[in-house]
Amino acid sequence: MHFNCFLDSFITQPEEVVEQELSKLQPLNYNKFMWWRTHAQKGRPLGKRAPLLDRIKNGDFDFSCYYWQAQSAAIQARKKLDLSTDDYQKQYEKTMVDVARYRRLLADYEKEENDRLEAIYDAFTTAFKITKDELMDELCNWTGDLLSYYEFCNEFKYATPAENRKRGRGRPRKS
Repeated sequence: MHFNCFLDSFITQPEEVVEQELSKLQPLNYNKFMWWRTHAQKGRPLGKRAPLLDRIKNGDFDFSCYYWQAQSAAIQARKKLDLSTDDYQKQYEKTMVDVARYRRLLADYEKEENDRLEAIYDAFTTAFKITKDELMDELCNWTGDLLSYYEFCNEFKYATPAENRKRGRGRPRKS
């Protein structure tokens, strides 16, 4: 039962929820260099210089798809176990690939989430007159989604992106 409990600790979401979230993603063909990835986000992320509102609406800062793939790998490993007939060595051999896939997907998830968080900080601090510490405090206490926070900042709290935009290149204007 030790191996069974070990796999159960990986699974944090019900199988129906995982399948529903995976159905929203684009399936990938097999790639021998990235064999552990099975799905990708639909659509390409916009560039760093695209307006913040467009990037939010495009889903550039949405939750990473690697989490759902990792949950799927853990569920698949759990399904392969047969505790009544197999010993621990056979259980390990059956689930070895799924557990390796789970670990790699979690590493990808953590890396991508950190990158997205840094991108959010960079985008909001350049679009609005706000410091990174203020942004962290407000986002941690914000109950809505990122789009509603953008609208709040744009309407009430900070200077609008048009006011905060840098002037063009060249010599400054004479007063």
